[in-house]
Amino acid sequence: MLVFLPLLLAVLPAQQVDPEVAAWRQNLDGTKGQSPAGNIHSVVSQIEADVQRVRENNNNVYVEATGIPSHPIGPWGNNPNMAVDRNWTFRITKNPTPATNHTNTPFGQMGVAVNGVVLYNALDARSYRNRGIWMQLAPYFEGLSMDVGPGHPQQDGSYHYHALPELLLAQRGDNPQYHSPIIGFAFDGYPIYGPYGFSNPDGTGGVARMGTSFRTRNITVRDSLPDGTQLPPPDHGPPVSSQYPLGCYAEDYEFVVGLGHLDEHNGRDCVTPEFTGGIYAYFVTLDSTGEPAYPFILGPTYYGTLDTANTGPNGGHVNVPSGASDHNPFSIYLNDFDAGGTGRIAVGNATPGGNFLLGYSFQGMGPISTTYGSVALTPPIRSFGPFAADNAGSFSMTVSVHSSLQGRTLYGQGYDVLASLLSDPVRVRVR
Repeated sequence: MLVFLPLLLAVLPAQQVDPEVAAWRQNLDGTKGQSPAGNIHSVVSQIEADVQRVRENNNNVYVEATGIPSHPIGPWGNNPNMAVDRNWTFRITKNPTPATNHTNTPFGQMGVAVNGVVLYNALDARSYRNRGIWMQLAPYFEGLSMDVGPGHPQQDGSYHYHALPELLLAQRGDNPQYHSPIIGFAFDGYPIYGPYGFSNPDGTGGVARMGTSFRTRNITVRDSLPDGTQLPPPDHGPPVSSQYPLGCYAEDYEFVVGLGHLDEHNGRDCVTPEFTGGIYAYFVTLDSTGEPAYPFILGPTYYGTLDTANTGPNGGHVNVPSGASDHNPFSIYLNDFDAGGTGRIAVGNATPGGNFLLGYSFQGMGPISTTYGSVALTPPIRSFGPFAADNAGSFSMTVSVHSSLQGRTLYGQGYDVLASLLSDPVRVRVR
């Protein structure tokens, strides 16, 4: 039925909140972790997935998460570690500032994805002959120990991503037609987007894949640094070969100003859908074939001023100050949209006992301008419902997903009838 659009034309828009608050994948129905590997599933299926709680005050957002995503994880090849509940509480500033002296991104957590999974830099913390030079890139040297996420756990059980998190991007409905969604925040407070942004920093020119400004050097022997410094023989790396191909070490790359869209931190000052007045933003990078491109997420250094409470062995367990308020908006949570199978839809924080509708489209995310705001769906728009929320304002259901929808993106938005309120829009790519 095409009943959803007329209703939308007479309601209020979704509540506007700071992107640092609104971006998180809050778990609305108790979804647990999952894995195709039985030994991993037996552990993570006991752990609540994604983000459990978001609180805020005037200056910061506080994000509580287990570190276990709702998408499948594992197996991890020869990696003996197990992903566990890390009981994270991260602090993300609402007022990020550029740094005067740019801090190196650390070997441990350097940021957090919107599903509560921590983000690591490009390195695996090892170097050729342990000389602290010719630093190994994790996607190459640890690739066999990563799952299709791609991610894996380290010794303390922290499941993490080193490069573009493909399964999270699918859950977020990322595709080249639109600007990528926010997929995380660096610990300097600046947002991290998927691989697609506006062609021009001012938001014009359509959408393009954000190109890295790093490239592999024209070398066959590893006897110098990217800045031209000649190294003594003990610090030489292995010759370029099939075992050690060009691009497997960080020093194999050089930064060229203006080569791509992004700077040496893997970001740029630009307009985004969430920051229409402009923001510095990082982008995860892909090459022209769709493979992760160095430096993958962030560059070797942060652009902004680092909040060290989130980093290091004891970081990421911040005390939340009294007076911080919970962020519990009327919202939709989508999981496991598998072609030829099913998908799960959960709704949270609707009017308790009240009715709501769910609208959806496969044509795009709008917007459609109305007297009362923008509807984030493109006609034809269809609807489910009305449904009744329980006394906690919650609802969940399973829907069938036709096999012909594989690879397509579904766009959705909810309407709380009693509150006359739209939810924030959601999108998901059918696997």
